[in-house]
Amino acid sequence: MLWRTQRLGGSIFPARLTVADAGGLEYAYGRGNPPHTTIRETSLHPPAEPIPGRRRLSLVLCAFLHGLNHALQLILPPLYVAIGTDLRIDGLSPVMLLGTIYFVVYAVVGLPYGIIADRVSKKKMLVLGALVNSMAFFLVAYSRSYSVLVVAMVLGGLGGGTYHPVGNALISNLFKDSVGRAFGIAGIGGSFGLFFGPVVSGLLGEHYGWRASCMAFALFGMVVTAAFALVMPEDKRETSSGKDERGQSRALMAAILPVIMLFGVRDFCLWGITYLTPSMAQTSIGFSLETAGLLIGLMSLTGVISQPLGGMLSDRFGRRRVIAFCLAAATPCVLLFPYAGSLFIFPLVIATGFALLATVPVVDAAAAEIVPPSMRGRLFGMMMTLGILLGALSPYVVGVIHDASGGYVPAYLVLGASALLGSGLGVVVLSKK
Repeated sequence: MLWRTQRLGGSIFPARLTVADAGGLEYAYGRGNPPHTTIRETSLHPPAEPIPGRRRLSLVLCAFLHGLNHALQLILPPLYVAIGTDLRIDGLSPVMLLGTIYFVVYAVVGLPYGIIADRVSKKKMLVLGALVNSMAFFLVAYSRSYSVLVVAMVLGGLGGGTYHPVGNALISNLFKDSVGRAFGIAGIGGSFGLFFGPVVSGLLGEHYGWRASCMAFALFGMVVTAAFALVMPEDKRETSSGKDERGQSRALMAAILPVIMLFGVRDFCLWGITYLTPSMAQTSIGFSLETAGLLIGLMSLTGVISQPLGGMLSDRFGRRRVIAFCLAAATPCVLLFPYAGSLFIFPLVIATGFALLATVPVVDAAAAEIVPPSMRGRLFGMMMTLGILLGALSPYVVGVIHDASGGYVPAYLVLGASALLGSGLGVVVLSKK
């Protein structure tokens, strides 16, 4: 495999990476006008692509697994107050630390999982990860102490951390010509999971208790995982020259770090809002556990529309414009959260969720275009490890700010500043074209 680099004007990314395989098919990776990936065929026998029907089936199944992954992430926030009361945990920050523990582990395993995914079956990794993630919530349901909850969150992070580096690599390899749209469609599943997770968890917790809620989701996760294992087609591993890839590692690192920074500050805002708002709604506005879960679920449900829309718009008009606009629009909404009453909190949450979630497939697509298919497991692993580590700090940080200040205004001020910083980074680090 041959590699060539070309300086890109109007971008801080150092190079456009051109890959020519043994069959004469060239791929150009880097920033530029959409479509960002160009293919020039110089052989009568290009590598075979998966048949369209199989690609669509794989995308739909990945969307379902994406939904399960995010549902399990968000079943605990509506239950935090009940868990703290039942286990006699003082303060909000220790309970919210559970979310940070989950996401720190989720992030740390991303890079090794991505490296492994470039070498083994992505389907098998996704199945194993979803199974472990689901089983972790059996442990939560039977926990009688805070230390057991911590162990369960570590186990959940180990399992849940497989989806994004592995699933994103699989999707971007299957849909090289429309990666933004494909990520947007997969994001629909994630948004449904983000909605139904807290809503159903809050409903079950209100009527049957927080332990029953965790047990129900653990069983549901195992059923979804079994169905995925039976129906999902086997993936074909991409191959390339390891020697050539090592020669490009420094250029690739320089290109991806700005995108990882953007990913991290966006997630800091998103996950801080997601974990803090249910507690704020219960303690400040007076919502029930069930209504608090519905509130954050509605924020997530907006991604059903905004993620495919954001992905398609970025394919047409460019990643930079969509990211900068959406994060700038989210900033004033976030700042108004602690001032909203029971009536106005709902439109604020919906507007914020729509804007933030629209950027998810756009950032992923911007990253995927930087490297060739055979390296995308490592790419998304690096994004998960470094980007989510920053986002993982958010639940605990905003919990500490709340406990120290005695109110929610300073915490949401920090989250709003994070969204604004992300908008600025979108302008600076992505191509001006």
